[in-house]
Amino acid sequence: MGCWPNIYQVFHMDRLKIVEILPQSVNLNQIDDSPGPYCMSYGFDTAPLAESIRRIGLINPPILVKKGEGGGEIEFSVVAGFRRIRALKTLGETHIPCRVLPPETPPRECLLINLYENLTLRDFNPVEKGMALARLLEWIPGKEAIKTFMPLFDLPSHEETLHLFMQIETAFERPAKDLLASGELSTKAAKLLLEMDSVDREEFCRYFSVIKFSKNQQTQFIEFIHDLSHIENNAIARLLDDPELTDICDNEQMNSPQKARALITLLRSRRLPRLVKAEKGFRRMVEKLALPAGYQITPPPFFEGPHYKLEISFENGNDLMGKLLILVKKEGLVTLEDPWDKSV
Repeated sequence: MGCWPNIYQVFHMDRLKIVEILPQSVNLNQIDDSPGPYCMSYGFDTAPLAESIRRIGLINPPILVKKGEGGGEIEFSVVAGFRRIRALKTLGETHIPCRVLPPETPPRECLLINLYENLTLRDFNPVEKGMALARLLEWIPGKEAIKTFMPLFDLPSHEETLHLFMQIETAFERPAKDLLASGELSTKAAKLLLEMDSVDREEFCRYFSVIKFSKNQQTQFIEFIHDLSHIENNAIARLLDDPELTDICDNEQMNSPQKARALITLLRSRRLPRLVKAEKGFRRMVEKLALPAGYQITPPPFFEGPHYKLEISFENGNDLMGKLLILVKKEGLVTLEDPWDKSV
């Protein structure tokens, strides 16, 4: 035990010198590999890492901390290398080289060792960012987390953002965390889901797990359903079980992106019926003009402005002159009008 004070002094003064602690062989059965207080890993697949270790060996030994007295057969907790230890177990290893910290190592030091090691090796998914921030806040003030640590996760140093990721860690159920960690749920959509109860979140996650919405479509889907629940005085869960929606989901003739577009189109028509009707009326008016290729007429957003836009594609001045003459002579041009009043 005479070496512990020197080792402790080394990593306490400069964490980068943790490498000066020589690895020692440790029995994997003596390591507690459950997600402990220093774990910042979520939603990972051990197979690629295990294959890498099988091919080239273990390059970076895990870091453990020796438990105090009374630990029984489990003598070590994982400080850093949780994924590596899981991968090594799948490979059937029994003993692995590890750097072992003394039992008196402060938990805050262990947490920071894990954090900085992980930051040098990989990116954190949104769930892992919430895990890391929640663990940091047990040992440091919120202002320090916002100023010093949030930029390390490529997050803006805002209290609102900190609150969002803390909620992801503490309030999200596993299905939502799984989707967020895998990239199938956007952070913006996650923020909207956090405003709902767990039952409604579960229903949305059911959709997002089988239909691949774009990030923008996820937000639209949530907002349309939320608005319709108030407009139609209907529960969110009941709306999501509406046969109009489930028929689209069960349509075997459509692929996932097509289903996503169909769902958004359906919900938009229910949420904004007058606008959708006005858009259809405008398209019919433009189609009746039968303009040749190279012309495009665009209405103002939501038909809320007086000015429409005409775009003409042309190759040169003569081509432009010819297309303008066609436009001037076009019968029915004066029939173009605001379709909004006709949509009532």
